[in-house]
Amino acid sequence: MVKLKVHIPDEFYKEEVRCGYTVTEEAKKLWAVQLDLLAELDRVCRKYDIKYCADGGTLLGAVRHHGFIPWDNDMDIAMLRSEFEKLNKVAPSEFKSPYFWQTEETDPGSARGHAQLRNSDTTGILPLEYEHQRNNNFNQGIFIDIFPFDTVTDDQDRFNEQNRNRLKLNAEYKAILNSVNYFCFRPWRDESGKLHTELRKLANHFRYKLSGTDYLSVYHSFIDEIKRYDSTENTRFVANLSLPIPVNQTLRNREDFDELQYTDFEFMQIPVFIHYDRNLKRMYGDNYMTPIRSDSVHGSLIADTEKPYTWYLAQRK
Repeated sequence: MVKLKVHIPDEFYKEEVRCGYTVTEEAKKLWAVQLDLLAELDRVCRKYDIKYCADGGTLLGAVRHHGFIPWDNDMDIAMLRSEFEKLNKVAPSEFKSPYFWQTEETDPGSARGHAQLRNSDTTGILPLEYEHQRNNNFNQGIFIDIFPFDTVTDDQDRFNEQNRNRLKLNAEYKAILNSVNYFCFRPWRDESGKLHTELRKLANHFRYKLSGTDYLSVYHSFIDEIKRYDSTENTRFVANLSLPIPVNQTLRNREDFDELQYTDFEFMQIPVFIHYDRNLKRMYGDNYMTPIRSDSVHGSLIADTEKPYTWYLAQRK
């Protein structure tokens, strides 16, 4: 287990059953690294008076379990775009090794549209990125996600245009990354033994190379698109437009980001919306307090709290 700044109670690591689900010692170690990242994020945000809060499954876990959802393996943090930009300015100098503030600017090729705070001495690799992006070398330590929330315009026609554009640009820059920057045409076998040759990826590689298309220009267009109305409109709603998912899944009341309270989260505390009920109902329905087991958004994360991600990347063939 890597050394952490935050004090972890000894009993925290013990295997236990929560909601009928066995949380193993290894899962607890992953959580411990993420809680350490949360503590470091909280330190910087308090120092610069930056507002942030739990969102998604982390918000649900805070309200329903006063900690992680037992079968979850990630943390979702939200803030308004204006707060995100404040943090983005100070983060590279505030987060010292092994902490790493990852954006496209600090780690070219990571290109997610949002930020991740990572522990560089650990491993938190997404399986799809391990198998399908053979030549990536960006930081892939255990992480927490930090999502900026951007203005949702009240004009339906303008919103529909923005939504189409952001989804198109998101898909395009990722296709270029996978087909050019991360291209490696070597057949590989998945866990079931099935052989993958990805002929379409080979065709796209030559198409993009011949056209001279660069992912970075498309990525910047994507960022400009999701920020389109931030400086001109102060509407009721904001949303996480950086993810290629339906907007209604991340729609939030702008005012809720100003009305926060700290609540228990494992052996720590985390800020949540005071009006968490309306946001959780919007995300999970009226019965959100009833646990229903589901897979994490990140799936079966390749996680290791003892070896750095660079060791795993070196083993990849």
